[in-house]
Amino acid sequence: MKFEYPSQLPVSAARGDIAEAVTSSQVVIVSGQTGSGKTTQLPKILLELGRGSHGRQIVHTQPRRLAARTVAERIASEMGVRLGDEVGYQVRFTDESSPKTRLRVVTDGILLAQIQRDPKLMQYDTIVIDEAHERSLNIDFLLGYLTALLPKRRDLKLIITSATIDSVKFQEHFEHALHTKVPVIEVSGRTYPVQIVYEPLGTAPALMRSVPGFETGAMPGDSDYEALSAAPDAKDSGRDVNIDMPTAVARACAELVIHSSHDRGARDILVFASGERDIHEFETALRHHYGPRAADMRRPDAIEIVPLFARLSSKEQHKVFEPHEHQRIVIATNVAETSLTVPGIRYVVDPGTARISRYSKTAKVQRVLERGGALRVEPISQASANQRSGRCGRIADGIAIRLYSREDFETRPEFTEPEILRTSLGAVVLHMLSVGVARTAQDVTEFGFIDPPDMKAVSDGFNELTELKAIARKHGEVVLTHTGRQLARIPIDVRLGRMIIEAAKSTTPNTLAAVLVVVAFLSLQDPRERPDENREEADRIHNRYADASSDFVTALNLWDRVFQADGDPSNSALRRICKAEYLSFLRMRQWKDLVTQLREMCKEFRFKVGEPIPVSRPDLGIRQLPMNQQAAHALCCSWDAQGIHTSMLSGLLSMMGMQIVREPKASDFAGLKGAARARAMKRAQKMAKNDYQGARGTRFALFPASAVAKSTPPWVMSTELVETSRLWARYSAEIDPAWAEPLAGSLTRTTYADPHWSGSRGSAVASAKVLLYGLPIVQDRTVQWGRINPLEARDFLIRQGLVEGDIQQRFPYDDFVTKNRDVLEEAADDASRTRQMAQTVSDEDLFDFYNAIIPNTVTNVADLAKWWKTKHDERPDLLDFDPEKVERLADADSVSLSDYPDHWHTLGTDGSPIDLRLSYVYDPHDPNDGVTVHIPLKALSRLTPEQFSWNVPGLLDELIVGMIKSLPKTLRVQFVPAPDTARKIRAWIDERYPDLPGSGSQQRPNLPPGDADGVAVWPDLPHVFTQAAIDIVGAQIHPEVLTGELWNKLTPYLRMTFAVEQQLPANRKQQHGRRHARGPVKVLGTGKSLVELQRTFAEQAEASARQMVKRQAETAGNQGKLVQKANLLHKAGATTEARATMLWQGALDALRLPGERISSRWLGTEALMLASAPYKSTKELTEDLQLAAVKRLLPKVDELPDDEALANAVLDVREVYEDTVYAVAHDVIAILKRYAEVDKAVSGKADLPLLSVLQSIREHIATLVFPGFIGKTPPEALPSIERYLHADLLRLAKAKNDKNRDVRWAWEADEAKQLVDKTMAKAQREPAGPRHETLMKQAETVRWMLEEFYVSLWAQELGTPKPISLQRIKKALN
Repeated sequence: MKFEYPSQLPVSAARGDIAEAVTSSQVVIVSGQTGSGKTTQLPKILLELGRGSHGRQIVHTQPRRLAARTVAERIASEMGVRLGDEVGYQVRFTDESSPKTRLRVVTDGILLAQIQRDPKLMQYDTIVIDEAHERSLNIDFLLGYLTALLPKRRDLKLIITSATIDSVKFQEHFEHALHTKVPVIEVSGRTYPVQIVYEPLGTAPALMRSVPGFETGAMPGDSDYEALSAAPDAKDSGRDVNIDMPTAVARACAELVIHSSHDRGARDILVFASGERDIHEFETALRHHYGPRAADMRRPDAIEIVPLFARLSSKEQHKVFEPHEHQRIVIATNVAETSLTVPGIRYVVDPGTARISRYSKTAKVQRVLERGGALRVEPISQASANQRSGRCGRIADGIAIRLYSREDFETRPEFTEPEILRTSLGAVVLHMLSVGVARTAQDVTEFGFIDPPDMKAVSDGFNELTELKAIARKHGEVVLTHTGRQLARIPIDVRLGRMIIEAAKSTTPNTLAAVLVVVAFLSLQDPRERPDENREEADRIHNRYADASSDFVTALNLWDRVFQADGDPSNSALRRICKAEYLSFLRMRQWKDLVTQLREMCKEFRFKVGEPIPVSRPDLGIRQLPMNQQAAHALCCSWDAQGIHTSMLSGLLSMMGMQIVREPKASDFAGLKGAARARAMKRAQKMAKNDYQGARGTRFALFPASAVAKSTPPWVMSTELVETSRLWARYSAEIDPAWAEPLAGSLTRTTYADPHWSGSRGSAVASAKVLLYGLPIVQDRTVQWGRINPLEARDFLIRQGLVEGDIQQRFPYDDFVTKNRDVLEEAADDASRTRQMAQTVSDEDLFDFYNAIIPNTVTNVADLAKWWKTKHDERPDLLDFDPEKVERLADADSVSLSDYPDHWHTLGTDGSPIDLRLSYVYDPHDPNDGVTVHIPLKALSRLTPEQFSWNVPGLLDELIVGMIKSLPKTLRVQFVPAPDTARKIRAWIDERYPDLPGSGSQQRPNLPPGDADGVAVWPDLPHVFTQAAIDIVGAQIHPEVLTGELWNKLTPYLRMTFAVEQQLPANRKQQHGRRHARGPVKVLGTGKSLVELQRTFAEQAEASARQMVKRQAETAGNQGKLVQKANLLHKAGATTEARATMLWQGALDALRLPGERISSRWLGTEALMLASAPYKSTKELTEDLQLAAVKRLLPKVDELPDDEALANAVLDVREVYEDTVYAVAHDVIAILKRYAEVDKAVSGKADLPLLSVLQSIREHIATLVFPGFIGKTPPEALPSIERYLHADLLRLAKAKNDKNRDVRWAWEADEAKQLVDKTMAKAQREPAGPRHETLMKQAETVRWMLEEFYVSLWAQELGTPKPISLQRIKKALN
């Protein structure tokens, strides 16, 4: 082992100072420019001092695996030892060291993990923290931990190095902790100087002027070089503001390549990029710029373009450090910014940006600031910019081109913000708990961090670990759970580690293997590539194994397609597959290597790991098809999706999302028109479904490139949130939110709503909603309310289960529930009758009864049954309710229930008794408040409304008082004082009407006293009241005053309510109590007006009545007993006219002659005239002639008592029947002749003054001659139709001579016609019954009186059978 220090390195000159400081101080800070040699020379100085001996080692930390390996190789090479002997290195899953190793170069994560096994780090005597300026989580934790450890281990040395470290802050921190001076050694100078050139995007190159290819610029050494490079914006007029960063990088490299063509020696260029995507874009721009020079390495002027990033394989990384002949452009991420020295670099191009991950304290997620959106990658700090510039000038004078202005550089922060202040602290807190340096959030903030995090960020870290079930509280302190201890040992992200632990615990070995594949996929960059020139083709090929419900299953399908379905491919085969399917070979190989490493890790934990084999694969024939013939999703396999997703959900509980659909509104597109509006609406409709509410109120959308975004499932989980123009969720999967509940445990919050009684369950239940971070993962779950609120559940049991009787579960000796309910219902019925609720037992009385007896521990029917089973044998009547024992009713006045009967007994219009049930309601807000008369539909048409105005006896006194109060004041003063007058009126009524309406028995209802004509009809109460008022107080009042509007103003309960009901088939279930004595019925309608109900249900009432006697009527008809059948139907509701028509039709059936025989007697002119009749056929005409003949021969057929009388009547007219038919035909011929004359007269041309006359005549003759008029016209009126038509003809002739006279007569005729029309309309509105028949007869009479009135007006010369006038018509209507 040799110790040689290159003299050109500045650190070699300060070797003595460094050695003295290390010997005399426990902590040494070495600050020097990049390229001073501190990274490689400091370890040699320490070894030469004897550190790393006596069984202990020097540990040298690097922030990246690639830097750790290359630094170890350089030191071993300079010291002339084999790597792995005295000098070794260790990174994740790789350990190149041995027991004789004195210097171990490791990543800071490896040292962090060793603290868990060796808290005092006894393995080391010296620790070197290199690149401390990066201030990563691991570095800050190590510095804080060492701050506490150094006072306990005085033999331990700590050396902190960096080119751009904040030396003063570090010095003050350790001096405060150790209470001693901490030396800071500044290593100034470097081997070669570096010139800084600022070239913002779009400006002209400032490096040179006279070089061909550049119009402006300055050569180094010119007098104006510094001025031009310091003020590149002096010529902004030629600035191209649209230039992008890849083009600017290509221009800067071209500028440096041209500049380097004048020099000899190394002239490589290092270009920094923010990420692998930027590396790809920069490489594409450079290859496009140089063309063949970048493609053909055989050319002498070839330029080699080489990428460098941490995920490259070792071979690819070594390629950067190997000797080469051509000029090289190395495009690297910030892995080349610190520690790692790429040989041969003379020039640097710095875009000045880096991708930064920041933690959102509001959304509680790690947000990555992506390029291409509203939030771009962040500018780097001045320290990072100086680090990048220091990468050049190692072998010759260097030039660093910064693609931003000097002003921009000077406004940037001096140092990079520590990662501990901008990221999630879950992993840090986990390590602190695992090594025992923290138990509370305050312990973390008081830990020896150089920049302590705020309490909120620390609390979020604890909350994250709580979500992952890594920590728990015990005796007021936070302790690691078994899961937490396992997580602390897994060297990957804590969320991904939680997925592995859950899969190992609750799934099969094969499912665990599948989860390992997915975890490895999420730990690396997506291997699928989408080159711009072949993006559609790449998407089509990738869609073959894209799963529409899960990006994680898509990754498994890809894994199975490449590594399993057709066997494990060789490297060359893997390259061919990757090239054909647009996959990154390097990333696919990294994926496979990481899966292997994770499987080895699981073996250390003794997890049983199977193989990631799908349940089923696509058929071999589909897999062997050419790629262009394989459809989308053709290579999708079937996996244990629930097991995989449940395991992954354990680490993503706060990354769930619930779909929120917001339909776009027209107002959202108010400013757009045409095609732009259509495109905007289409996009809005698509995005309306891609909107999710995440944990703690965040809102995000599924990444458009994800297959899941096309299906937009209602619930998803995602592994990453990326913020550009909005918050996007990457790598998502559809989930069932119920999976999260057992995983979340105490993280959930349950809210209860709508506690209510469930008769089917026999207990009180509520609707539970389980919330996880504000998301309802379980909704409307029914839970037992007794477990949450026992007292309220008991109240539900008593009040609704026992008092209201809503118990659908039977249990022994439960008959008390029905008995007590019947008692309560009967008492409620009685209270509704008497309208004295306060003097009747109520639900509250029964509740108090149960509440005093049933124990507080009984909350449901099961508890009640168990308790009652033990108590029943002791006191069987313990739960029997006795209203007599209710104390508050002991002094209540009794009311006679006989004044509130259950039934209303009356006689129908046909004289048969009718029994109507009465019910009572006491609820002023109920429209049925008061007494309700339940009327069977079949009896509806046989009732008269007057009797029901009396109400029941118990309400008659209130009704009389109400009638008095409803009178107008001018009339009401005659009844003062109203109560006394009301009592006198009631006494008057009782004297004259001892039996009130509705009284009596079911078979013998009480009848009213007969009137002067001996007719016994109940008068309505207003008329009786008026008569009593006249007799008692001599009131001047008309009976009509209390009808109509005043009657309707009475308090509703004083007027009876009528309910029309239809009987239903009997219910099999036995009902108890007075309320259920009748069978089930259907209420068709209710109202206060019986007349209106009769009109509404007239047809249904008639049909119901007919249904009642249908069988009897059919039997009578089959036996030929027409009169008996007609009588039965008439009794069922058929009108007298319908009965007569039925008998006339029966007589016609007995007398009917063939139609040919009748028409054979017509002469030619007669037949011709009859053919003009308004009938469709001769058969219809002859049928109607015969019906008219029967009506003429048997005008009083409705008076025939029985079928024998009908038969005799038919026999008596048989001989004259045929002649009568011929006589009717002659009358019809005369009518048709006259009709033809009138029709001809009104059909010709007419003067304007006669138009109204002609129209009136046309309307009139249409009411006389119409299809079927022969049979429908009354027999006595048929011969007069010819005269009525003749009168119309005379009217027309007279109107031509004197139009004014016709107008005067027309006024009188129109007045008479209006009276007749109103009468007919009133009769038709009247429901079926005697009154309807009376009104119809009256209307029919005045209808033919009107025809005679027309004759008297316009054709007096024709004469009328009887005197007729308008006054006579009015008299007939009264």
